[in-house]
Amino acid sequence: NGKLDFGGPVFGPRAIPGVYTVRLKVNGQEQSSTLRLHPDPRVTLSAADYKLQLATSLAIRDDVSRLTLLVRQLRSIRQQLASRNQLLKPKTTAADLVRGAEALIRKLDELEEQMHNPKAEVVYDILAFKGGAKLYSRIAFLHDVSAEGDGPPPQGVQTVYAKQKSELDGYETTLRGLVGELEALNKTAKQLDLPHILVPEIDSLRTLK
Repeated sequence: NGKLDFGGPVFGPRAIPGVYTVRLKVNGQEQSSTLRLHPDPRVTLSAADYKLQLATSLAIRDDVSRLTLLVRQLRSIRQQLASRNQLLKPKTTAADLVRGAEALIRKLDELEEQMHNPKAEVVYDILAFKGGAKLYSRIAFLHDVSAEGDGPPPQGVQTVYAKQKSELDGYETTLRGLVGELEALNKTAKQLDLPHILVPEIDSLRTLK
């Protein structure tokens, strides 16, 4: 549900020319047929060019998904921490645990604000807020550029993508570090016989809307 100033990452790249098998399965019965996808006759590209374009587009698509799932994981952890804090605040014996959770929530907030623009309510906010478009908006734009062109991605796209991928790797590393801090809080919670915070597996977050 993040805001974008440009891009439609919910749509994948186009299939490249070739021979495909189409299958239809209804009520336990399956039929298949061969589909030949022809290239645009106005465009002259080699098979290698088509494959490079598809590979680059799929790689960017997968990193858009990775970014989305990391944000969902971050939000789940933060929501659990906030809910538990709300219940524990009257409990003086858990004061240290509450303070530790509050500090971790602040770090999670700071990380999320680097990954996308969580406070944006309309598209204009992305450019109006301090810091401008964050990674989610920038990589969504690159996703469209790489998928819609007639030919392999130019060097500029590949260079920008390499930088964005490195940025995303850094955010994932930071989140893993914060999960490490959460483990320490979970040990404290166990000592106090209080519920610990679960870190959802990435794959389990794919079905969330």
